[in-house]
Amino acid sequence: MTELRAKGDVTKGRLLEATENLVAEKGFDAVSVRDITGLAKANVAAVNYHFGSREGLLAAVLEHRMKPLAEERITNLASLGEDHGVRELLQAWVSPLVSLLVVSGLPELAYCRVMGRCMEMLASPAFPEAAKASRAVDEKLLESLEKCIPLMSRQEIEWRLHFVTGALIHALVHGASIQDQYRLTVAVEQWVDAATMSFQGTDILYERNEAVKKGNANRRKVRATPQMRQVAEVVSSVMEADEVNGETADVAEDAPPVVGDNQNAGPVEGKNQKHKKSKGDDGHGELFLF
Repeated sequence: MTELRAKGDVTKGRLLEATENLVAEKGFDAVSVRDITGLAKANVAAVNYHFGSREGLLAAVLEHRMKPLAEERITNLASLGEDHGVRELLQAWVSPLVSLLVVSGLPELAYCRVMGRCMEMLASPAFPEAAKASRAVDEKLLESLEKCIPLMSRQEIEWRLHFVTGALIHALVHGASIQDQYRLTVAVEQWVDAATMSFQGTDILYERNEAVKKGNANRRKVRATPQMRQVAEVVSSVMEADEVNGETADVAEDAPPVVGDNQNAGPVEGKNQKHKKSKGDDGHGELFLF
């Protein structure tokens, strides 16, 4: 029985190791059970026997790499005193990546790629337990950043932390593309510098937010007087002017005609018709059409 258990532990370890190597190369989504068992030289049924399913094996890889990382991050953040800045917080949060490399048992580049892809998968709803532990660490970091940057809103901090975390993941997985001899310590140092700068400029940010608030207040004041009311006032004034002009024209039409011979009758009637035409074509119709 002891020998069988030992063989089972060896097979389980080979499956985990093979999965990590394939994840580092391809990513979680591209790894199949046959790829894993082929590299581990194990039976296909061994995955279900030891881990229940492919998803169970991937979850085991996440827990194996992310649980120690979360624990060290919490310890580092809790050990910081009250007098610390953004750089110290980010350094405490990211430094466990370097310390865990020594005990990882993986080559440096493979380790970085595995850790980067594991951090990326924490956003997936397929692994709620691993994601829950990661969110607890992120919440602690957010609370500490809020105290360091009182002028920055929580939502703004969340966005910036989201961006810099994505940059860290990209540096872990693809950092070798810009560094011939990839070194995790160098990548982490570069990330800390860039991430710290992304949280600077809070005075400018505060002024920008205040300007936005004032602009919104001014827009609300303008909306207090509806535009349709202004339009109605203009139309009403035009209609009143039209009625006054119409009464004047009616008085002119009701005036007695000029007495003259029959030769002048035609021209007088023509003038009246011309006057009526100009009255109808006073231009206000174009205003309403517009």
